[in-house]
Amino acid sequence: MKKLFAILIMCSLSLPVLAIEGQEGETAQTGSLEILTTEEVNELNNQQAPVIDEPSAPDVLPGRFKEPISKKKLAKKFIIAMLCVAGTSIFLYAVLSLYNKVRDAVATPEPIPPEGEKPLDSPADLTEAVKTFVEKTHWDN
Repeated sequence: MKKLFAILIMCSLSLPVLAIEGQEGETAQTGSLEILTTEEVNELNNQQAPVIDEPSAPDVLPGRFKEPISKKKLAKKFIIAMLCVAGTSIFLYAVLSLYNKVRDAVATPEPIPPEGEKPLDSPADLTEAVKTFVEKTHWDN
C-alpha cells in the first residue's frame, strides 16, 4: 500500500503544470488549457498576494479580568467531585457483586460424574482406601 501511494505521489509531482485560460464570460470548463513554462511558474510564484489587514483586537478595558474563584467554592467543587467518584465506585461494586452471585448460581452447574465411575474423593481411612483401590483395578476377579 505504501509503495502504491509513493508511486501516485511521484506521478502527480512529475506532471506538467497546467493553467486554465478563459475569456470573460466563459466558464473554466470551456476555457483552453495551456502548459506553463518554468519562467511563467516562477513569475506566478513571485507575484505578491494582496495584503490583508490583521483583525483588530476587541476592545478590552483595563481592569476587566475574570474574577478569582474563592477557596471555599473550589473546595466545595472538589468535595462534590470526590463524593461522586466514591458513590459511583460503591454503585459499581454493588452491581458487580450482585452480577457475580447471579452468574454463579445460574451458569455453574454441579459436575456430573461419568456413568459407572465414583467421585475421586480422598478416602477417609485405610480400609476405604484399599476397597477403592481393589474396585478401580478390578483385583477381585
